[in-house]
Amino acid sequence: MLAHGPRNVPAIALTFDDGPGAVTTAILDVLREHGAGATFNVLGERIAGREEHVRRAVQEGQEIGVHGWAHDDHRNHPLAGARGAARTAAVIRSVCGVEPRLFRPPFGLTNRRLQLAAARHRLRTLLWDVDPRDYEDPGAQAIYDRIIAAIRPGSIVLLHDDRPELMPTAEAVDRVLHELRGRGWHAVTASQLVAGHAGAVRHLPAG
Repeated sequence: MLAHGPRNVPAIALTFDDGPGAVTTAILDVLREHGAGATFNVLGERIAGREEHVRRAVQEGQEIGVHGWAHDDHRNHPLAGARGAARTAAVIRSVCGVEPRLFRPPFGLTNRRLQLAAARHRLRTLLWDVDPRDYEDPGAQAIYDRIIAAIRPGSIVLLHDDRPELMPTAEAVDRVLHELRGRGWHAVTASQLVAGHAGAVRHLPAG
């Protein structure tokens, strides 16, 4: 189970759950403008009709993770939840030809049984250590402030891209990426971050 990457790498991972949805395109536009990486944890039931969002994300170097088939708490039925995740991974493969490696359980609710069940389908459980609660619709400034106050090197940030009212998330991400550039930090995919690669950026000095 992963909640953050190495603390000695000047990078973070922005992750977007519940899509593909109404804000996915706007977020992809922002990421492309900044040359930034991110991870989109998609729901299988929401891919149909939005396949181009997933293809575009992959074509632009973004990572696709699995959020399950439906947005349910899978802890009491881990085998069924893992099968739904595997079904979603199969759809992702058919749509864009990539093999997802990460599983973000809905609501972040997980247990050892669910993690092991997902691992049998070669999916590693991904959580987070920064949650700006953009789902509360607090506005772009609040989302930005909450992220900047909480991030550390190696942080994984939880965001969402499914509903039109989350459009301030895209604006907040734009501001965050400007701030990261000023710090000399990078935004990378979750897999790059946890592997410690972070786009081959330099490591921070010890201490």
